[in-house]
Amino acid sequence: MAFPFANLFRRQGKPDQTRALEAASGGYRWAGRTASQSPASSIRAGAHLVGARAADFALNNPHGARMKQVLADNMVGTGIKPKARAESEGLRQRLHRAFDIWTDRADSSGLGDLFALQHRLVTDMVIFGEALAVFEAHPDGAPSLKQLHPDQLDRSKTVTLSESRFVVQGVEFDKNSAAPVAYWLRPSAPGEAAPAGSLRSVSLARLPAGDVIHMFRPLVPGQVRGLSWFAPILLAGHELDQLLDALLVRAKVSALHTGFVYDPAGEGSTYPGTANGDTLDTGMEPGTLLVMPNGKRVEFPNLPDSGDAQGLATTQLRAMAAGIGCTYEQVTGDFSQVNYSSARAAFLEFRRFCEAVQHHVIVHQLCRPVWARFMRWQVLRGTVTAQAFMDPANGLQSAKWLPPSWPWVDPLKDARAAIMEIDANLRSRSEVIAERGYDAEEIDAEISADRRRAQRLGIEAEETGNAA
Repeated sequence: MAFPFANLFRRQGKPDQTRALEAASGGYRWAGRTASQSPASSIRAGAHLVGARAADFALNNPHGARMKQVLADNMVGTGIKPKARAESEGLRQRLHRAFDIWTDRADSSGLGDLFALQHRLVTDMVIFGEALAVFEAHPDGAPSLKQLHPDQLDRSKTVTLSESRFVVQGVEFDKNSAAPVAYWLRPSAPGEAAPAGSLRSVSLARLPAGDVIHMFRPLVPGQVRGLSWFAPILLAGHELDQLLDALLVRAKVSALHTGFVYDPAGEGSTYPGTANGDTLDTGMEPGTLLVMPNGKRVEFPNLPDSGDAQGLATTQLRAMAAGIGCTYEQVTGDFSQVNYSSARAAFLEFRRFCEAVQHHVIVHQLCRPVWARFMRWQVLRGTVTAQAFMDPANGLQSAKWLPPSWPWVDPLKDARAAIMEIDANLRSRSEVIAERGYDAEEIDAEISADRRRAQRLGIEAEETGNAA
């Protein structure tokens, strides 16, 4: 039986036509655009050049420098700090004090503490797409991290070592395991002199995966190396620079005040400049008066209007901000068009993006290996026993990592909302405190200490009550 409405979808006198996916169609609208069959191979082929361009963009472009700073500041800030999961409160306090003391020694370069190193590694991940560091040891056995340039992971090292081992762009794999087993590192980045005592005396060092931190955001299956976060916006940023340069030159030319004196006798000097065939390369200075030879004239064309250049630049900056995950206001520093509702909506969206990177990338690839290395050192020191550490039930093999607190868009409204959720048993007080980057146990201990001190000194607490 024929479908009764089939004729409604047919053109009279023409064969049946099926509408194809426009995104998969051809034609002039897709001219010049190609699709890679293997995104992972495209990243392997182009990531190095993209990283080099991104480094220049972040160094020389004001918007690039701002994006780099905003992302690292919001994802790391003053540091992502651990909270031990040990059941014993006394053991937790000892581990926290030991970790706090160790953070000052965590960076082998001495340029900062562990949290400053976190910030620098995330900055590398934003610019180059990946961050690289290796574990070292102090004479007393304390672990430390040495930051390396991502290009020290040798991209040219792609080879089959054996039937089960192969290397892709410096990352060694075992066919029986999807995780890397080793990394092939250069003593220094290409084009840089090798620092004294770097890695080893050989030209290429093979380090076990457990001794290396290789942090990057995986975008596609099969990805081995990272891709700069600036990749979607570098071309737009380059074109925006060209637009602004052209507008600046136009403004400079418009601001010039130059006069020409026409001498009928032709006794004036020739027009200054450098002849290049039929073209004269020259320039003008404000206030210049030039005497023109007989028969010579200078004409300036009527330049077309540049249109709404400011609107075009703003649109381009909004697209760039969206491409890298920031807000337009964060990229430009222009908060003139922001109100409370729009600021809160943008802040919550940006916060969700940062939290995803914090927990899925930074904590998993950087913070947890650091905690594991620190805890093994504590076992060697006798702070905890090896048997207790190896037992997962004791909670010593992992920690809860607390990012820095998020600033409030409206402190009063946010505080009231948190209090209402706690009173309604929708959230725990510990969860609310943790979201602000603090430890509930430390807060309670400080509150208790404040109350005891107030009682000892005879200070009466002021009853404020609940705000209406």
